[in-house]
Amino acid sequence: MGPPSRPRSRDSSGAGKRPVRGSSPNIDSRRSNRIPASSSFAKPSSSPAGGTSLNTPDRRMKVKESSSPSEDIAAEIVVWTGDTMDVDVPESPTSAPPEMLDIADVAAEDMKMEPGVSPSSSPLSQPASSPSMQPESLPTEVPPPLSLDVPSAPQLEPTTPLQHDPPPPTPPLSPPAPASAVVISQTVENDVAPKAEGSSSSVSLASEHSDLSPALSSVSSKATTPVDNESSKEGMAPPAAQPASQIKDKPRRRYDVRPKVSIPPDLPLYEYATQCISGAEASRLNPYALHPEEYSMLRDHISHTQVTTYLNIRNGILRLWVRNPQIAVTRDEAVGCAKDSRWFDVASLSFDWLVRRGYINFGCVEIRSSRKPVPEGPSTRRKQKTIVVIGAGMSGLGCARQLEGLFKQYSRKFREMGEEPARVVVLEGRSRVGGRVYSRAFTTKPKQVPPHFDGKRYTAEMGGMIITGFDRGNPINILLRGQLGLDYHKLNPDMTIFDSNGKPVDFVRDQMVEKLYNDCLERVSEYKFQQPTSKLIEGNRDLIDEGRDSSAETHRTIRQAEEAAAAQPYAAPVSEQNMAPQVHLVPVSSDRATGKVHTEPGTPGAQKAAHRVRDIGWPLKHGVSDDADLEIDSLTKEPNATLGSVIDKIIPQYRDLVDFTAQDFRLMNWHVANLEYSNATNYNQMSLRGWDIDAGNEWEGAHTMVVGGYQSVPRGLAMLPTPLNLKQKSPVQKITYSPDNTGKATVECEDGYKVEADYVVNTIPLGVLKHGNVQFDPPLPSWKADAISRLGFGVLNKVILVYREAFWNENRDIFGVLRMPSSRHSLEQKDYSSQRGRFFQWFNISKPSGLPVLLALMAGDAGYDTEQSCNDDLVAEATEVLRSVYGSRVPKQPVEAVVTRWASDKFARGSYSSAGPNMEADDYDTMARPIGNLYFAGEHTSGTHPATVHGAYLSGLRAASEVLDAMLGPIEIPTPLIVPKDHSSLKRKASGGNQKDGSLEARLRQYEIDMWDHIVSLIDRRPAMPAKPASNAYIFFSKSNYDRARRKLEEGRRPGKGKPSANEVRVMSAKMWKETTEEEKRPFVEMVEEQKRAYAERMEEWKKLGEEWDGKATELRLKYEREHPVPKAEEVGENNKRRKAAAGVESYAEEEEEEEEEEEDEGEGEDVVMER
Repeated sequence: MGPPSRPRSRDSSGAGKRPVRGSSPNIDSRRSNRIPASSSFAKPSSSPAGGTSLNTPDRRMKVKESSSPSEDIAAEIVVWTGDTMDVDVPESPTSAPPEMLDIADVAAEDMKMEPGVSPSSSPLSQPASSPSMQPESLPTEVPPPLSLDVPSAPQLEPTTPLQHDPPPPTPPLSPPAPASAVVISQTVENDVAPKAEGSSSSVSLASEHSDLSPALSSVSSKATTPVDNESSKEGMAPPAAQPASQIKDKPRRRYDVRPKVSIPPDLPLYEYATQCISGAEASRLNPYALHPEEYSMLRDHISHTQVTTYLNIRNGILRLWVRNPQIAVTRDEAVGCAKDSRWFDVASLSFDWLVRRGYINFGCVEIRSSRKPVPEGPSTRRKQKTIVVIGAGMSGLGCARQLEGLFKQYSRKFREMGEEPARVVVLEGRSRVGGRVYSRAFTTKPKQVPPHFDGKRYTAEMGGMIITGFDRGNPINILLRGQLGLDYHKLNPDMTIFDSNGKPVDFVRDQMVEKLYNDCLERVSEYKFQQPTSKLIEGNRDLIDEGRDSSAETHRTIRQAEEAAAAQPYAAPVSEQNMAPQVHLVPVSSDRATGKVHTEPGTPGAQKAAHRVRDIGWPLKHGVSDDADLEIDSLTKEPNATLGSVIDKIIPQYRDLVDFTAQDFRLMNWHVANLEYSNATNYNQMSLRGWDIDAGNEWEGAHTMVVGGYQSVPRGLAMLPTPLNLKQKSPVQKITYSPDNTGKATVECEDGYKVEADYVVNTIPLGVLKHGNVQFDPPLPSWKADAISRLGFGVLNKVILVYREAFWNENRDIFGVLRMPSSRHSLEQKDYSSQRGRFFQWFNISKPSGLPVLLALMAGDAGYDTEQSCNDDLVAEATEVLRSVYGSRVPKQPVEAVVTRWASDKFARGSYSSAGPNMEADDYDTMARPIGNLYFAGEHTSGTHPATVHGAYLSGLRAASEVLDAMLGPIEIPTPLIVPKDHSSLKRKASGGNQKDGSLEARLRQYEIDMWDHIVSLIDRRPAMPAKPASNAYIFFSKSNYDRARRKLEEGRRPGKGKPSANEVRVMSAKMWKETTEEEKRPFVEMVEEQKRAYAERMEEWKKLGEEWDGKATELRLKYEREHPVPKAEEVGENNKRRKAAAGVESYAEEEEEEEEEEEDEGEGEDVVMER
């Protein structure tokens, strides 16, 4: 297991690259290969686990073997061994002086779930619990092997006070989504952490990616229009926003690179464009439009027509990163994406923005030091600032790793300011990393090692477990597949739901109930918060698809054009121009593996209930009118109305329309339990208006689990490319900060350790913040404290059972079980609340864990009940549920069992955040806003991806971006940003010399243009290829049935819902197509066949005409070359000499400058002199 080696060399045609030892001297993997960008990385070899590992040499870490075969998790975690049951009982921790723990020792200790103020930490503990178990090898930098020994932490000395106030931090609009990790909690007596002597564990590695937009909202994962969530409430006093950039009138940067050097010359332009578009989509950016922050940065510097060229450059930079994220993209490589030297500064600006905001060069990637010498200042010692990151979970590790990478990339800038790059210190309360991503190793080992499990740990996920798709921008894709090369298992989405009597539920009935449940969610969606729209500044889609820049030149900037338009009579103000359309997202299906609701554009509750249930397939009761509807409005206006209180009163109303059985109620409540699983709380504790605030930000692709443990990812972040300065077993008890950024911050730990910092990044989980374990001095302002109070934070627990052999269907990864209500056969919703989430969903995790293991979820009220339930009772109940399905094949007791209790864990106090009953629309953004030199990260600060592992990681990238902006200020923009085409040397103008470019490359290019103009004038252009016809019969069906679908939607439309939208009509057409018989589809299939036949005939004719034209063109070309000889290098050299003589150069220095300008012209092909 490990990422591929990364060859790099100096390209003969452009930017130089220092080769890595052992690499091929003339290969750049980013420029030479032709793998489609959609594949993201080098073609992987599939693993037996059904996942992927990069087919390359391993990069292994040195690890320490555990001195103890056992691994403690917490008090009250039950472990079954054979016929006896042992309960791990924690010992009282012994006091020890503060020290920097070795990561391997930490990983061993991490199994204890020792309490400490360690927000969202997620360790990758990997104990070698038996001689036969090999430590997991994880990718690290190519030679030599990386040692995991972490030096002891020196006592941090107070640094000198700040000499100038950093600019106020930018309030983040939409923080990245938090990790959907379920924190494994354990019952800890008096909050004393269990301590097992001598336990240690080896470490496994991983990396991350993020979406940072401090001043602007993050972009949808589906590359749709970004939503600006920056609205602040009245009475709130968040810090003022810091501009993303500032204009600087200073000498221009000089680039040792030529245009197009990063564009493979042997790659067709359309294929290159496809890869660029895929690179942007894989980075959560819209390839056809500016991100809101890009708009703010560029609106004074480029025109609407120049947006296309900018997007081509930006997408090209993202292509370089996505295709090989083991190599950091350099500025020269980024500049080489420009096809014209006039755009070099634009490419450099885009590079800065992408780096700072965490779109490129993040995760476990080595940042090589600049080869350019840094000007040395006075001999006095430079000062060095300190940043403290509290918590070694995904957000904390992601932030710390990103800060270290940013400081390396901007080390020259720091030294120009008279500073050394800042140092980063991570404080973690636990004895492990990973926080709520915790892969606990089993004591049980298989008799025979599975083929794909050599060197891996046998673990189960106590917390975060499922990666919800790699596609469309999930940063875990970069970390896990692109950098660490970890194996993963794709979950089979097929599942069976068993009734309480053990019989499978009828599939058709299950689908009907699920659609009715989705209809409930759709109707309450009408009352959700509406996200504000943002600016939508798009480029020319056709040109971007073809990889061509815009040739139009307009000197009016975007701002000038908007202001001119606003000055017209009855025109919209600038703030309302170029706005993205308001899109309403309605639930259409539920994800059974995660409980998340899938949405699509539409009008919520558009149809009357009777029409809707009939379309779903339910027959109406006798006497029910087609116009019958539900009463929802009054329910939403009741005091303290929540999502659950409204749906609980909607469900009985369906009984007036259709016949609802007791099994239907059990099925309906199974889906409710699945929703409670995704939110870690009873849906009666969820906001009616904000329960689905992250709608539309789902990733795409199969759900997966990491083979050998998800904790490998945070451990990789902690160790690669070099170990972080990490101090474990140091719970934080007090944070003193400077609200106005005029002083230092101090962080005090429970063990007496104290550190002074210039900036503090707080990734403490929301549950701990609610609990008040950590003191803030001064106390947090009301706008922050109120948001902490309003947001919800619940608990999801798990019961994990290990068996000697599988008695279930090993080809299925998930199955569900319906639970009986407290009152048998009840048709009242209130009777289902306490039981519906108990052992309702089971995961077969044998393939990712390496052992026959079943994992059961305890969601909603059952999650809280688990905290107080006896281990024996829980295991006995689980066995009873399994026996109702599989009968006597289920053993009386498992070989080993583990129960999580996250609410009892003092470092988590629960699992993940949710939309509390009184939540306000911008509460997640409020949680992300910094206060002076105190910054915030964690899944609870991400409005687009809350309650997820990737959301936590993205929030860490955002916080790192905010800290860097506070230290260096906004991105500097030279003026003018783009040198005008007609901007030529004043010396040349004054001399009256030849204005044409005399370079050989330019002469040859002009020669080709003249020759083809001559050929076209004689035989016209080559015949165009015939347009490819539609090859899908559904397209013809939807066109001919469009009006019919629209009328069908209008039949049961509720008053005030307006006309059906185009998307609603498309959805209805698709449904009608599925219901159409094969006989009715035949005419449309025949239309497709006829189109194909006609297209084949046109193609044959086109090929003949093309061959004739090619022959004539070849003859004319040869004749033209005989009559007009091709320019020679000697001839061009003479012309250049004569041109220089005519310019009247009088000094050697001036002549040298002219030569530099000539080199620029050779790369450019036109007479342009770059300002220096």
